[in-house]
Amino acid sequence: MFRVIVLIALVLFAGSFGDVFAQDPSQRTKDLVASLDKTKYKKKEKANISVEVFVDIKNEAVVKADRNEYSGTYEADGYKLDLRVSSDGSATGLGVDSFTSGEKPLSFTLKNAKIEGALLTGTKVYENGTEHAFEAVFVNRNARAGSNPKVVSVDVTQFGIGFIQTGTDSNAGSTNRVFLEKK
Repeated sequence: MFRVIVLIALVLFAGSFGDVFAQDPSQRTKDLVASLDKTKYKKKEKANISVEVFVDIKNEAVVKADRNEYSGTYEADGYKLDLRVSSDGSATGLGVDSFTSGEKPLSFTLKNAKIEGALLTGTKVYENGTEHAFEAVFVNRNARAGSNPKVVSVDVTQFGIGFIQTGTDSNAGSTNRVFLEKK
C-alpha cells in the first residue's frame, strides 16, 4: 500500500514539474524577444580625452493577421533566409548561416517549420547533414546609438526576424543575437 501511495505521489509530482517547464508559444515569444534586447553604455577617460558609446536595442513581437505576409527574404551580415509561409502557418525556407567563430558559412534547409503568433519554429538541416532546432521571432527592432543616452545620433526601426545563434561543435557555449531585416 505504501508503494502505491509513493508511486501516485511521484506521478503527480512529475506531472506538475513538467508543467513548469512547458511554455506556450506566447510565453516563449516574450522570452525570446527579451533575450534579443540589449543596452550598453561605456565611458572611458584618459589624459583629458573622454569617449562615450551608447547602444540601445529594443524589440517588439509582430503578429500578422495574414501569415503569408511573413514570406520573403531576410538577411544581414552573412546570414540569409528565404522564407515561404502558407496561410495555415506551415513554412519552408532556404538559407545561409555565418558563424562568429570564423567557420565558413553553411547553407541550410528549414524543415518542419511553423508559425504560431510571432514565433517561428523548425529544424535547420545544414549541407553537412547536421540538424539544429531553430526558434525565431518576428519583430520590429528599434536601434538607438550615440555617445550617451541623451545624445542619440541613430534611431532606426526595422521589421525582421530575430534569433539566438548558439555555438557549433567547435565553438560550443557561445551565443550571438542575430537580426535579419526583411528585404
